Amino acid sequence: MFSLSDAHMITDSVLREQVEQHPRAQELLRAFLYPYPAPDHDFVFRGGEVIPISDGDIGPITSGRTPVLAVGSNRAPLQLSRKFTHQNLSDEIPVTHGWMMHHDIVYSTHLTGYGSVPATLAPSPGTRVRVSVTWLTPQQLAHMHVTESVPAHYSYQQLQGRDLELDCGVRPDHIGIYQSVRGHVFERGAVYALSAIEARDRRFKSLEQWEMIEHFAKRAGRRHGPGFVLRVIDDVEFRWSVVDVG
Repeated sequence: MFSLSDAHMITDSVLREQVEQHPRAQELLRAFLYPYPAPDHDFVFRGGEVIPISDGDIGPITSGRTPVLAVGSNRAPLQLSRKFTHQNLSDEIPVTHGWMMHHDIVYSTHLTGYGSVPATLAPSPGTRVRVSVTWLTPQQLAHMHVTESVPAHYSYQQLQGRDLELDCGVRPDHIGIYQSVRGHVFERGAVYALSAIEARDRRFKSLEQWEMIEHFAKRAGRRHGPGFVLRVIDDVEFRWSVVDVG
């Protein structure tokens, strides 16, 4: 759950006030605040809590688990809680952090059922982007596939680990990744990076989540704001009509 005070992260003052005063503020915050705040240190998510871990503990904690890049909200405790807590499987998930070379984290060309424009990984020669890695058991990985709508919205792939440098020094040979099946290239070849994700030598224009939602609204000839997002959430046919513009 979000607090109304979290609306301060929406930098557009008019939109922020509209969200704060809206009876469906929780749903709007879920849309506009994606990919959600997350610690920038290695931790274990367990029972809804964030427990810091030191480098020396990484090996035993991650043993037997599959490393999976979390380029969007899957690095955030809020999302991990939503996806795994109260499910009929363990919610203990190690999360490590590092840098991905020659890639960037960008917006997909589709909208989620909760109103956000989600993230995907894109090649970007010379760019270093901050990434997170969730270490999942086979049961957790199978459940994550369901939450990522594989294969409807994302395909699960394996990447070689040569471009990944984790802070803890672990170097996995391969790493899993959920890639958008819709792609990340918008009209006229535009690619938009997530401003919420740190990157160095970024090549693509970066936008905040609310700015990216506004982009979808404008290209569909719709007025941007809470009403647009809530219709995206409530009306599946409308959502896909907006996505398919252009």
